[in-house]
Amino acid sequence: MPRCLIVLLTGVFFAASIAQGDETPPAAWNPITREAKPWTRWWWPGNAVDKANLTRELEQFAQAGLGGVEITPIYGARGYENRYIKFLSPRWIDMLDHTGREAQRLGLGVDLATGTGWPFGGPWITEADALEKIIFADGKLSGAPTGMKVKRAAPGGEGLVLDPYSTAAMQHYLAPFSAAFTNFPREFVRAQFHDSFEYYDASWSPALPAVFRGMHGYDLQSFAKELVGKKAIDPVALGRIKSDYRETLAQMHFAYLREWLRWSHDHGWIVRNQSHGAPANLLDLYGAVDIPETEVFGSTPFPIPGLRRDPADVRSDQDLPEPLVIRMASSAAHVMGHRLVSSETCTWLREHWKVSLAFTKPEIDRLFVCGINHIFYHGTVYSPEDAPWPGWLFYASTEFYPTNSWWDDFPALNAYVARVQSILQSGRPDNDLLLYWPFDDALDSPDGLMKQFTVHDVAWLRDSPTGKLAAKFSAQGYSFDYISDEQLRQTHAEAGTLVTPGNRYRVLVVPATRRMPLATLVQILALARSGATVIFESLPEDVPGFGELEERREKFKTLRASFAATSSLVNADVLAALRDRPVPREPMVETGIRFVRRTRTAGSGDHDYFLVNLTGKNFAGWVPLGVHASSVRICDPLTGQTGLAALRHFPRDSAAVDGAPTSREGTTGRTAGTPPAEPVTRDEIYFQLAAGESLILRTTEAAPAASDVRWNYLTPAGAAVVLNGTWKIEFIKGGPELPPALETTSLKSWTDLGGDEAKRFAGTARYHLEFDAPTTRADDWLLDLGDVRESARVRLNGVEIATAWSLPFHVRIGPRLKPGRNVLELEVTNLAANRIRDLDRRGVSWKIMREINFVNINYRPFDASNWPLTPSGLLGPVTLTPLRLSPSPIL
Repeated sequence: MPRCLIVLLTGVFFAASIAQGDETPPAAWNPITREAKPWTRWWWPGNAVDKANLTRELEQFAQAGLGGVEITPIYGARGYENRYIKFLSPRWIDMLDHTGREAQRLGLGVDLATGTGWPFGGPWITEADALEKIIFADGKLSGAPTGMKVKRAAPGGEGLVLDPYSTAAMQHYLAPFSAAFTNFPREFVRAQFHDSFEYYDASWSPALPAVFRGMHGYDLQSFAKELVGKKAIDPVALGRIKSDYRETLAQMHFAYLREWLRWSHDHGWIVRNQSHGAPANLLDLYGAVDIPETEVFGSTPFPIPGLRRDPADVRSDQDLPEPLVIRMASSAAHVMGHRLVSSETCTWLREHWKVSLAFTKPEIDRLFVCGINHIFYHGTVYSPEDAPWPGWLFYASTEFYPTNSWWDDFPALNAYVARVQSILQSGRPDNDLLLYWPFDDALDSPDGLMKQFTVHDVAWLRDSPTGKLAAKFSAQGYSFDYISDEQLRQTHAEAGTLVTPGNRYRVLVVPATRRMPLATLVQILALARSGATVIFESLPEDVPGFGELEERREKFKTLRASFAATSSLVNADVLAALRDRPVPREPMVETGIRFVRRTRTAGSGDHDYFLVNLTGKNFAGWVPLGVHASSVRICDPLTGQTGLAALRHFPRDSAAVDGAPTSREGTTGRTAGTPPAEPVTRDEIYFQLAAGESLILRTTEAAPAASDVRWNYLTPAGAAVVLNGTWKIEFIKGGPELPPALETTSLKSWTDLGGDEAKRFAGTARYHLEFDAPTTRADDWLLDLGDVRESARVRLNGVEIATAWSLPFHVRIGPRLKPGRNVLELEVTNLAANRIRDLDRRGVSWKIMREINFVNINYRPFDASNWPLTPSGLLGPVTLTPLRLSPSPIL
């Protein structure tokens, strides 16, 4: 019989991760800093802000558990023009100064968009510095003004959009900012921000021909007719010429970005940048800044039970949020050594006012497992206290507003995010593979002219050899980061590992590549000769581009032949090649569980995992870990509860027992500066994770202390009991007015139970039920609220238990349940959809924003008058399930 040490034997049930009120060891969680908390984009409509309302909103943000704001001035509200403030004026700077002082008082951070609306531009931009598109005239290529104006500009920010390829234009653009901020306290702003690349038709810059010649050694004008389709040419040659043109745009935009970065650093600010959409190497753009930022737009059809996704409420004309693309930002952060990587989060998650807090969690959890650790909500609008409900609005957001009906439950989501991010912002990423992204393959095509790499149309990565390998790595549990040509040139081999500017990796994988720069092949050969492990799916075929092609080709062929004499491996089956290398993987992915893993402490083998179950099935079982662990602490970020996990160890040459997985992955702790180690043991952990739930595992190579509290694994001790009786329903907060109180013995939507007031109500109702506790003996009790529309604060016998805001709506209540009569109170909050519906049905003029005003999810005029009523309140059934603590002998 195989040898196995079981540290703790447990049972099966999905209640452990929802425990309430257990004492948590102080060392189990990291301190919650302002950066660990989620931040939000804070639009300033018309810059029509005043000090009293700025303070009021900042205090609301701090009380809700936000960590900071990103200020983006936009167009204003009609009827409030007398409050508008000109961007960068002394009065505007005074408002920003007040914001900075109040934010510091409240422990909040402040980021600032370097402009209004997006992209960069303004009234001081002349045509000489403005965006241009390529044209063909008089037999040659030249530029013509696009006339594009800043989108959603605030007063004082209206004007032409900047040339995104000109450092001189960037310098001219930044001059008014330098003047305005001359005496501004630098510490009041943490970072400058730039939104995604939305410079439309940005295909030309006056300096492009000269830069092109310097980069490629020939005259772009020699192929002017070919580029614009007025003269036929061999498609392969055309693809090469267009590749050179596109690479020139990429390098010019990179220089533009670096100029903004230099200016920001000179003024004492760091930089957050959304690189996606740019016609450049996203890995280089993301990697150059202090906080790279991705975004997720729209919603994902996760199969989690109860996660509603009505086709009428979601966008269907764009690609779904793609984890492979999200990883571009986190990979650049990991490779280049940036601690934070952020995401614009929950943009257009559903139609306006139809997003519940429960809908946000799986999207955020998926960001976490993609390496994101600094959430920015999209977003929150400044709105003065005297603005009628729903206040000032933004047309393309999830309403993380104090005027939203669920704002009082919002702190529960923020506490969850903060706990997770406190872990994911510490230590360092522990990814094993570097996956090369052949950018020149993406550039080499005879089709079109300018190429952009967006988050909305993701075929450029998903359907490429890189994307296909990345998907296989994720499915097999291999942790990886993408790497660019430039980042590879900054990498060296040391003791068998690949050392980038920010991290260490075990293996470089090169997917099937058509075009590879000569310098990249030289560098990969040098890494291989220095002892690094390099796996080619196939050797690259040729150099990119058109200039000096034959000379570069000859050198390339010689170098390519040199790989036969190195230890590099060419194998079309990359996964098979990895199985022959000491590269750990995480077999838990075979269960559907997704993970991100980090090394916790330099010089130790301690690790942190974030796990999430985004499938439609509950999970409970033993799972091998990809790293060695002598003990593991389970931490529930939803509740803060922690405890030592059940853990068992197998010698690596043994088979599994008791139906456990047979995978033999497992390594000793890998620390900075040490080469990969051979597996020593296969360490397996037992955990339970219901669909939609998440956990943190904190592993250590140190033995647990005898006093450490164990994780409570619970199993049903009997059938669920439905709580029947008379429910008293009292509406306690919301509007437009509080409906009359109700009583019912049958739980259903309050839109069915009440009159017209209930049909248009958005807010909170208190449900009151008196019931006798079941007589079944139990170690604990699980309260299942059933169908909740949309969140519920739970109180039992006058004691606050929890806020149930995410799926599944389960709460452990055992310590608070008493024999005999009990009083259950649930403060249930609905969406604001029915109140918005009522406004439109009555013709109330609430859509008062200028420019685009307010549109629906398909960017058409917003009209909720024909919406069906949205179910609201507690739909149940509400049940109690007895639980027993599984036996846990130490064997």
